[in-house]
Amino acid sequence: MEFFFFLDVYADRQLIDYYILSFKLGNLKSVELKQWSGKNYIVEIKDWEKFKKTTYDIVLYELGDEIERFKDIEVAFKEGYKIAYREAARRGAKKILPAIGYGNPPVDVVKRFFPVEPEFEKFPQDIDSFLEDIVKSTPQELTKRGFGDDEPAF
Repeated sequence: MEFFFFLDVYADRQLIDYYILSFKLGNLKSVELKQWSGKNYIVEIKDWEKFKKTTYDIVLYELGDEIERFKDIEVAFKEGYKIAYREAARRGAKKILPAIGYGNPPVDVVKRFFPVEPEFEKFPQDIDSFLEDIVKSTPQELTKRGFGDDEPAF
């Protein structure tokens, strides 16, 4: 079965989403899948060694163009993240972070192959109070809408 991961990184606030790692997986027992919008996504790798041994046809793409083929998924992850990280650094980013979510590699994979130790914020224990604090700390002028806000300013 064919899968892919987006090796996206944030260069400060700009998303660099040029790189995709595509591969075929011979043994689905090594991963946990979730379906979203009709597609299967790998959300966890339960057995790294089995996963590594059963991946094949590994290809790294940049903006849809093939840039390299690999026999080893570990080498492919390292190379893909290294290229994406270099692109972010070339743009002068002060903070370079990996993107996390559906389509991106699971967090444990990112931690293993991202060129630097990634920082992740802990998910809030109480999401309701967390969101309430954000709303309270948002300046009033950002939350008000005026008449004609939807009209173009010309």
